[in-house]
Amino acid sequence: MSKILVIDDERDVRDSVAKVLERAGHEVRIAEGAAAGLEAFRTYGADLVITDIIMPEQSGVDVINALRQSGTKLRIIAISGGGNFGPSGYSPLAISTSAYLAAAKKSGADEVLSKPFDRKELLAVVSGLLGA
Repeated sequence: MSKILVIDDERDVRDSVAKVLERAGHEVRIAEGAAAGLEAFRTYGADLVITDIIMPEQSGVDVINALRQSGTKLRIIAISGGGNFGPSGYSPLAISTSAYLAAAKKSGADEVLSKPFDRKELLAVVSGLLGA
């Protein structure tokens, strides 16, 4: 059983991801944002962290940078649904989801997932990173 920490400011996302991972046999902790996530990691540790990129106060890129400085062989998955959402949400200055995820990858995320993702996709990436 692997220890997984899920950091996301959206309750529905946190709870859904946690439920999928718990049903797959993992021990899961959740955190509402970057500061709470980093504190949970310091307190409980984790084999894998799944962090949202776009969060208030601190971004997931900040989380990834801090986690990488911990010196552990931690695996990190970055998730994001931010950026352009089609014609009604289009803004010429908006940053696309792929740009957010590319920044996360550059900062040290092992894998990235674009929201929405399905259960099978999540479990495949988690299994691949944990060597299951």
